[in-house]
Amino acid sequence: MMNSFRRHSPIARLSVPVLIVGAGPVGLVLSILLSKLGIKSLVLEKRSSFLQHPQAHFINNRTMEIFRRLGSLSVDIETSQPPIVQWRKFLYCTSLTGSLLGEVDHLHPRDLGRSQSPTWVAHFSQHRLLPLLQLLAERVGMHISKDPSFNSCNGGEIKLGYECIAVKESNNGVEALVSRTGSSAEEFWEINSSFLVGADGAASKVRKLLDIKMEGEEAMQNLVSIHFYSRGLAAYLVEKRPGMLYFVFNTKAIGVLVAHDLRLGEFVVQVPFYPPQQIFEGFTLDACRTLICDLIGTTGMDIDIKAVKPWVMHAQVAESYFSTHQRIILAGDAAHRFPPAGGFGMNTGIQDAHNLAWKLGAVLEGVAAHELLLTYESERKPVAKANTALSVENFKAAMSIPSVLGLDPLNARFVHQQLNEGIGSLLPYRVQQNVLESIFALGRMQVAPFILNSYNPLGSRRLEKLKGMLDKGQSLQLQFPAEDLGFRYHSGALVNEESQSSDEEHYVPGRRNEYKPVCVAGARLPHMNITILEADFRRLDGSVISTLDLIKGDAVEFLAFVGPNESGRLWGDSILCAATTFQVKVKIVVVWPIGFSDLLSDSSRATSAMLSANGRSLENTLQKWKGGGVRENILHVEEVDKDWWELCKVSPLGAILVRPDDHVAWVSSKESSDNSIHHVQNTFAVVLQRKSI
Repeated sequence: MMNSFRRHSPIARLSVPVLIVGAGPVGLVLSILLSKLGIKSLVLEKRSSFLQHPQAHFINNRTMEIFRRLGSLSVDIETSQPPIVQWRKFLYCTSLTGSLLGEVDHLHPRDLGRSQSPTWVAHFSQHRLLPLLQLLAERVGMHISKDPSFNSCNGGEIKLGYECIAVKESNNGVEALVSRTGSSAEEFWEINSSFLVGADGAASKVRKLLDIKMEGEEAMQNLVSIHFYSRGLAAYLVEKRPGMLYFVFNTKAIGVLVAHDLRLGEFVVQVPFYPPQQIFEGFTLDACRTLICDLIGTTGMDIDIKAVKPWVMHAQVAESYFSTHQRIILAGDAAHRFPPAGGFGMNTGIQDAHNLAWKLGAVLEGVAAHELLLTYESERKPVAKANTALSVENFKAAMSIPSVLGLDPLNARFVHQQLNEGIGSLLPYRVQQNVLESIFALGRMQVAPFILNSYNPLGSRRLEKLKGMLDKGQSLQLQFPAEDLGFRYHSGALVNEESQSSDEEHYVPGRRNEYKPVCVAGARLPHMNITILEADFRRLDGSVISTLDLIKGDAVEFLAFVGPNESGRLWGDSILCAATTFQVKVKIVVVWPIGFSDLLSDSSRATSAMLSANGRSLENTLQKWKGGGVRENILHVEEVDKDWWELCKVSPLGAILVRPDDHVAWVSSKESSDNSIHHVQNTFAVVLQRKSI
């Protein structure tokens, strides 16, 4: 890294608080979140334009919750995505127009409600998400530029066509050497930043510059991705068999078709690829068109191929998310590479950005110690490892279907391995090619119509077993609610106390497991419907919002939920006092029971009901809360359809402290005491990684 700086003399030296390398979804979301916090960033993207290949397309619940905080992004996605009926199923067939072997509807009735989240999952391709993120970035003050030079670097800019070629760090910051991508001109700029975030994808240049290794299974499978449009195919599928994924098995071809948008007729075909016997150059436009026709089952469809790309599937996590001096940080695919089965790649990356943004903001604002950033790895890396393992199990579940049909992928891998490492490697290259294709063609005969039918005993058994696997949820699943919303940080910027346990389930890997709300340190704050009350405890406007909506994202601000009783008031006072000591923003949320505002309208009923959970008169407490209700840092809310403290399994005499990223920092079910202020101060000290006062 140092040698590059010695060899190249920059034409200008510029400074910015945060330099982000990579303008994919992770880099853009991070820059937007930082902008909302008032932190300037510069984003570098090596491409001269944003990626047009569809890539990721499934957005899970947790990511949609993050998007809900970014203006109208979640609503824009929900209204712009294809109708749910067009993507809720996975289908298994001999061809897209041929025999249907089975199908799975992955959306349960509860998935279409909003009982566990204020948002839904979405099917919205990455290349359509990027323009929405660009617009949002511009709305928060970012400027997208292709300017061939850096005239200034005040932050708030996305520069296209630039790459980071070298980095040098110290305890005080990072120096990055930047050049125009592919330019022959010897022009270099030095960008000085407090922190650099490498969000530059699976083949991360930043990670390579740091010489950070990846741990896990490399090159699980080589594939070729064919992006194409077909109006005719889309019209047929919408009418006959709408779905998101189509697993096709016949004697001519095997592949997976991803219907990115049936309204537009946009598709991607993924086919296995076995180099060096199979060469990428063999996937010509004519060869790809023939392959697509073989998967469709007819040559009568219009096919407009846009791109053909090879790619490699990995299951790896970076050995470290930080550089030596902890000033350079990896995020997204730069930090972890998953099989696409389950759709965890982009979602995990965006959630990385969400975890990292408030911590960068807190450190740069001087609210937290530098050590807070280290909790990014201690919290997010275990999640990445868990999602890697789950994605591998999902991939195995996907491969179990062809195995049942007699197309065991392990056999294909064994043949390929023997040709490369075994006795087959002694054969001439052309003979190896012929042997591979002949064995594969023989293998594909297992799904020939004369075998795969209900009259053939072997085929009948295979079809029956296939049906059983699909019915039991043993195939690839679309949704993983427990992992989506229920993941928990076990160590980091949080305080575990008492005997709190989330009673975490032991889930079956690769299967759909339902989410169960918990309110313990490290967990996502449960969603519940509430209404806002005015200072006099009347409903503000009657509109219903989520508890998750209380965190705005425009400041490094914590929430503290307390009960409408004397203990809650004292907890609130202690938390506000500690927040003042640590110079951190906190909003106290007082949760009143269902119907409380209506009860106040009947003074006789209200008087008889003025008892708190511990039997003390609430009337005096009510007057004290009224006095505080006009303060900006106290918010009164009312339950709508559930009991908040029962949902959280926390005593209404206790308190819940929530971080700016919606995760619970600390919970206590104990009644407030004289020692509460010291307890809360120690809690903030741990969460912010600062010395106790």
